This record gives sequence, structure tokens and C-alpha cells, in this order.
Amino acid sequence: MGTLVTISVVADSRERAFSAMDRAFQTLQEIENQTSRKTAASFTSRINEGAGGQMVSVSSSYLELIQQSIEYSQVTEGSFDITVGPLTTLWQFEDGQGRLPNDQEIERHLFLVDYRNLQVDEMHQTVGLKEAGALVDLGGIAKGFAVDQAVSVLKEEGIAAGMVNAGGDIRLFGLKPSQERWCIGVQHPRQPDAILASLKLTDTSIVTSGDYERYFFRDGIRYHHILDPKSGQPARGCQSVTIVSETALSGDALSTGVFILGPERGMALIENLDGIEGLIIDRQGEVHVSSGLQSFIRWGGDTD
Repeated sequence: MGTLVTISVVADSRERAFSAMDRAFQTLQEIENQTSRKTAASFTSRINEGAGGQMVSVSSSYLELIQQSIEYSQVTEGSFDITVGPLTTLWQFEDGQGRLPNDQEIERHLFLVDYRNLQVDEMHQTVGLKEAGALVDLGGIAKGFAVDQAVSVLKEEGIAAGMVNAGGDIRLFGLKPSQERWCIGVQHPRQPDAILASLKLTDTSIVTSGDYERYFFRDGIRYHHILDPKSGQPARGCQSVTIVSETALSGDALSTGVFILGPERGMALIENLDGIEGLIIDRQGEVHVSSGLQSFIRWGGDTD
């Protein structure tokens, strides 16, 4: 999934802890093997190769991931869209420093980006793409899905408390040995070593998307990897978006979608969704906090 994953657990023995973590890491690897565009035999690669009408048989969990992706596309009015693959390929952020495509290149790829081109046959458990040349890219949701599955495995193995962190997609459950909640810091989007805020949480997820994760500068302009499916350009309304929600999957999809919607429409969406809270840093560096999160935030400081 192109990121570092760490797992921390609270368990009654080292043997149980390491056995559970081993199984959780195996689950993460299996999900990467199913979802990665870079794995030739993955469901994603086979769907992309068959774009233009071919339906591909997939696992029940992969089908669920596609269905939830479509639901979040609908919720965010298309701002979150897993058919953004032609654009991510064009910008090449995954292959290194990225490249700056011209307007004509972007225009030629935009018509392929539309989640409504996805075809899902639940009865036969198959997925396909209507348009030849269309590409599924699960980079905006697969990490969250994988984190949720890893947490489920840890719980099945009898782990009392723990944290799974996949490059900023975090899910927590239970309490630390001190019987305190986990304290999670939110990185300042323009000061890499600074904590903007921290929250004490448990039995929830916290996911952040930012324009500082993968980017390059050209003529003083920051070009980052969070691409607006409607324009084909990096979204410009935010520096970072943090979502607190029940699952890492919902946080992953919504942090991307809200980032692209921008601070006003994004916060309106957050406030309208049950069980979702958020922290938005807009392009000017102003902070926007959802009503249900304001009393839980500690500004600045460390995460002890």
C-alpha cells in the first residue's frame, strides 16, 4: 500500500500478542495483493485490464469494498471517486516525484473518470468498467479498509486493546495499560515536526489527508496527489483534513472527499453525517472544527 504500517497491542502474553500481530500483518498483505494496481494478479489489475465491458469475479470482501466506494462517491457528490486512476497515472505521484501534465493531456483523460462507469453484479459477485481505458485506483480507501480488517483480526485473537496505523490511517480500540485513552497528534500541515492538535480517543478511527504527503513544486506552486476528479487538478481548498469516525474506511474516503469539496462544503457534509467529526485546515491555514469535536481537542503540545 506504499506506506509504513505499525501495530501496537495490549495483551496478556507476548505469545498472544505476536501471534495476533502476525495474523493481522498477513491480512494486510492479502488485502494489498487483492487491491494494488501494481500487482498483476490483483482484482484491481484484472478489472482495469478488462475495462470496456469485461466483468471480473472478485472476493466477497473486495465486492464490499467497491460497493462502499460507490456509496462514498455518492455521499461526496463525486469528489471521492475510485475511477480516478487515469489521472493518478498521468500525474505519476506513485512513481516518484510526479510530473506536471498539460491541460490537453488532462482533458483527454477526464471523460474516463466517473464512478458511475463502475459495473457491479452482486448476484454473480463480479465487477467491471464500462469504458475502455478507465482505471480503478483504490489508493483513497484501501488503507482504511485494510486497517479495519486488521483490527477485526486482533479482536478475534483475543487482544484487549490496540492500535493499527497505516501511514496516518489509524484505528484504536480498548485502553492503554495505564487505563487511559490513546492520545493521537494531528500534524501541522506546514511544520513537519509540529503537532497542531491532539485528541484522546478509543474505539474509533482518525484519518488525515494532506497536501504535504506527496507533492512537488513548480514555479512556486505546490502540486499534490489529492486530485479533483472533476478538474483533473490537485484540489486547492485545503491543506489537510482529519476525520474522526467509527471505521478507518469511512475516514479514508471522507478525508479525501472533504479535502476536494473544500472547507465550506466539506464541513457542511461532516456536520450532516451521523457519527462523523472533522478538523479542516483551509488553504490560508485557518482551522475549522466540527461542532462535536471542539470539546475533545487539545491544541499544540505533545501526545503523551
